[in-house]
Amino acid sequence: PMAPGFELIAEDGAKVSLSSFAGKPVILIFYLGHNCEHCVDQLNAFAPMADEFKSAGISLAAIGPEPLVELAKAHELCAGEEKHFPFPLYSDLSANAFKTYRSYDDFEGLPLHGTFLIDTKGKLRWMDVGPEPFMKPDFLLKETKRLLGM
Repeated sequence: PMAPGFELIAEDGAKVSLSSFAGKPVILIFYLGHNCEHCVDQLNAFAPMADEFKSAGISLAAIGPEPLVELAKAHELCAGEEKHFPFPLYSDLSANAFKTYRSYDDFEGLPLHGTFLIDTKGKLRWMDVGPEPFMKPDFLLKETKRLLGM
């Protein structure tokens, strides 16, 4: 299926949509916020591999249901020397993207962890959604290359 569109706010306050990633495969990481230890662990698992994803032509983007000021706090939790995640963080304060990607528990009214691969044509090629974040970036890099014939 085609990946659903979204509108997010970038760290600089600019609006970003799915079309902003057009022409390049992108992995969207829906995380619950900087107060979620598991989410911080997930972002820190992907951070050391960011250059490998980039070298393969794959963008990484993390989406949290936090205001912009909280995104900066998430960066402070980066375990790397630079204390800044090597991929952009986006705000989805209304959780509309979480809901559109079905990374949302309607019963509890809370976002869920989600990781999605979108190909160069905007098609959803792989996903993992649930109560726990996806923690195998090495597997995902290999699987992305396989699925996209890289």
